[in-house]
Amino acid sequence: MVLFFDPARRSPWAGRTSIYAHIQRQIAEQGTPIDGALPDDEQFWGEGQLRWVAGGLDGAMGHHAAPGVLTDEMRDLVGLLAKQTRRPTTSARKATYRKLLETDLGGAMDDVLEEVLKHPGMLAGPLFEEAQWFAEHAADRNVVKFGIALLGLYRNEKVRDLLLALGSHDEFTLYAAVALQNGSDDGNDALFQLAQRVNGWGKIHLVERLEPTTPHIRDWLLREGCANSIMNEYLAHVCAVKGELHAALAAEKVDGELFEGASVIVQALLSGGPAEDIDDYDHAPQVIADYVRHAGTMCASAMQLSVVLDIRAFLDRADEKWEARFANGWTEAGRAACMQACEALLAEPRWTRVVLEAVSPPGLGSGDQSESRKGRARVEHFYGVACARKLGLDVWEQLFGQLAVEPLDSSLYYDLMRTEDAGRVRRVVEFAEAQLPLREIATGPADERGLGPGFKPHMCLDMIVQSLDAHEGVGRRLIAAALMSPVVRNRNLALGVLEAWPVEAWGAEVSETLARLAQLEPEAAVQERVRKLMDHVVG
Repeated sequence: MVLFFDPARRSPWAGRTSIYAHIQRQIAEQGTPIDGALPDDEQFWGEGQLRWVAGGLDGAMGHHAAPGVLTDEMRDLVGLLAKQTRRPTTSARKATYRKLLETDLGGAMDDVLEEVLKHPGMLAGPLFEEAQWFAEHAADRNVVKFGIALLGLYRNEKVRDLLLALGSHDEFTLYAAVALQNGSDDGNDALFQLAQRVNGWGKIHLVERLEPTTPHIRDWLLREGCANSIMNEYLAHVCAVKGELHAALAAEKVDGELFEGASVIVQALLSGGPAEDIDDYDHAPQVIADYVRHAGTMCASAMQLSVVLDIRAFLDRADEKWEARFANGWTEAGRAACMQACEALLAEPRWTRVVLEAVSPPGLGSGDQSESRKGRARVEHFYGVACARKLGLDVWEQLFGQLAVEPLDSSLYYDLMRTEDAGRVRRVVEFAEAQLPLREIATGPADERGLGPGFKPHMCLDMIVQSLDAHEGVGRRLIAAALMSPVVRNRNLALGVLEAWPVEAWGAEVSETLARLAQLEPEAAVQERVRKLMDHVVG
């Protein structure tokens, strides 16, 4: 007798690592925060698709999208779940699990939970057990999220450690935070515990929900709450208000950690962006004045210097918003006093040394530094370059020298190409032609987005080619390589250069490569640009 295995009867989670086990292992091996990879990445995103940063899809939907709508498919899911609670078999679990994989809950999770609560056939005890199983054993993120959300309907102290572990990963922090808030008396303590573990969208969700119930929490909000791997602007106003920044900076003296944290908050408030900014902050005049006062004795780093420069630019900017500001606490005298204090501080000669040390820190690019030290050096380098530009300091040669150590650092190419000196542009181009792996880049047109560490050379090429439209005839080899790159952005930037140059400046290699691209280009919009250029040549 021959036995045939029916794949449809196999459990969707069989033979796969559960997400909870994966997160536990990461926490044990590297602590927190943990990286964003999950064992279901390939199944969830699909090959070649744009991938959101961990928690990014839910975060963007929660902050910038309208709520979802309950659909018949979602009601069917709730019906399957009710059957599962009445007859909790493996077969029923498989059916519910598969339905979860097929159903996009989108922004409708709250509506689905309401449907669960009012379903007449839903049994509370078995539902809790299935929710815990989904959260603990599922190998797919959306099943885990649904399990966590269901646990939020219950007193869930018994699964607190499970929720804290899952919440340590940005992809699940939002769901764990809501569940912990709804299901325990000390939910705020749990949120604070999690907030100190995560960095990214998870931190945004937690800080937004965290209540400043103790001095310790308020101190943390001011010192560490705002700095994040996802736009500090999301949390600046939240931290300033909840942490009572105005009261903290009103002191005669402040400690270094508070001044550093205030620097992050003030800079993000001035930047504006996706959340409330400086014009939404009731204590803005006082905080700006007190920050500048403390900066007179405490400003020491390029990052802190950049905040003073941003404050000066804000105060000096003549726009229509000042009329509203004067009606909301600002005064002409206060604005002028802050401006004068900024000018006096910026006139000190020490800033040249601070900026140059930030631009060229000892050991930059060497392998003998810890990752944390490298990270801090890169942050200071970024601010050093920004301050140099604002102060009129020429650091081009220092940056060019760093290319020898970091030939695949796209930010260096970006900064170096921000020059009107044609000779300097040629030096960058000649270096790139010699050092970038142009043959490996020019593998043929495809629909790659060019994201991730495997595309560092392509990103470097972007930073150069995007500026070549103003430099006729310079960088032809780079343009030819970009035309044959699998990264769509490379090809589009190269075509933009050719659209700006006269045909006689292209050269034979570029012209031949463009003709070849006309036969190979897979993207319709890019193909149309190629066709127009070829018509121009023929014409």
